[in-house]
Amino acid sequence: MTRGHHLTPARRAELDALLLAGAGYKDPRLAGFSQSTITAARRRLGLSPPKVAASVSPSADPPPADPVEIARLKGRVAALAAENRHLAERARRAEDLRAGLFGLTDTPPDPIAFRAPPGGAAQAETIVLFLSDLHWGEVVDLAAMDGLNSYDLAIARARLGRWFQTVADLATKHWTGPPPARLILVLGGDLVSGEIHAELAKTNEAKALPAVKDLAGHLAEGVSLLRRRLACPIDVVSLAGNHGRSTLKPESKESVETSYDILVSDFLEMALRGRDGIAFWVPSSVDAVFSVYGWRVLATHGDRIGSRGGTGFIGPAATAARGMKRLVADYAARGIHLDLILIGHFHTPLMLEEGFVNGCLPGPSEYSRDGRFRPAPARQLWLTLHPRRGVTTTRWIHVGAPAEGALYAPPPEDRELRPRWRVPAVGVPRR
Repeated sequence: MTRGHHLTPARRAELDALLLAGAGYKDPRLAGFSQSTITAARRRLGLSPPKVAASVSPSADPPPADPVEIARLKGRVAALAAENRHLAERARRAEDLRAGLFGLTDTPPDPIAFRAPPGGAAQAETIVLFLSDLHWGEVVDLAAMDGLNSYDLAIARARLGRWFQTVADLATKHWTGPPPARLILVLGGDLVSGEIHAELAKTNEAKALPAVKDLAGHLAEGVSLLRRRLACPIDVVSLAGNHGRSTLKPESKESVETSYDILVSDFLEMALRGRDGIAFWVPSSVDAVFSVYGWRVLATHGDRIGSRGGTGFIGPAATAARGMKRLVADYAARGIHLDLILIGHFHTPLMLEEGFVNGCLPGPSEYSRDGRFRPAPARQLWLTLHPRRGVTTTRWIHVGAPAEGALYAPPPEDRELRPRWRVPAVGVPRR
């Protein structure tokens, strides 16, 4: 390598020519000149030093980073990783609706086959009918009830006929399984309106004794219809109510013997005397306890259950439930467990814990309207009891017709879901 002060004039001229031509330190044509000679020549020629890119050695260590920046970047990486895991989980759940949305397994469980037990012939059931609160002879005025309901002797006869016909159809045409083994008809009291109140004595269409005779004739025809249509025996159980009493005030002594309700039963038994398959039972008590396949059933009118009156807006439900509890406690003290209780009297169909409250044949009246009781349509109770399962069927047999009041008219098919009528203010003429 030739240094500057040893250069010959020819070599100096060659160096100057290369530098003026733009040769840099790394130019291979300057390989024979030292770097100091090249720098001195450039300075002598007035050339600026060339821009040389800094070479980075691959083995050189990078400069140390800022620790704060490192921590920030690590936090950002961790946040992005967590977000990525969350999005991946959401995508997995969205792809599998059964597992992610409904919480079900990928494949539905295998269906379980419920096989009927071998053998076991079908068992016949017993029909229990609770017919009460007919108030035969009472009159309910349609106009006084704002067109809601009406009742008189003609309507009473029609409703009772519908009831008997419906019972016969349910026990035959609409019956499934073995034919009924037995039919128990409980006459639950208040069969006639009676004259226990002055307003009833004034407005009744028929007095007590004529009402007894008329009702007994219609009951005889109805029971005969059931006996013709059904091949099972019929038992008639008769109870005394409060409207059928022959005394002005309720009396505990001889309340059964002096009741018009029991007189109806006596006339009915006389009319059906000699008919096979029909038996009558009139207990000396106001209660009738009988067994159906071992199930103990208590039937009573409902005016002597140890609970009276209503309970505010709850209505008769609380009173009836309280009375049934007292009946259960009363008979439990005698060593008799009651499985089912049937009462009437309240004119409100109810299914309670211990039993049932029956409806009535007249439907709502002026008395219930004055008390602002909820109008209940005329209906009566139907039950079936199974030897092992107990009560299996409950029906409320409706006996009203649209011609007897708006309460029995079916709703129009196009009725609005909610009222849309505007009631004009009093004294404001309609436009």
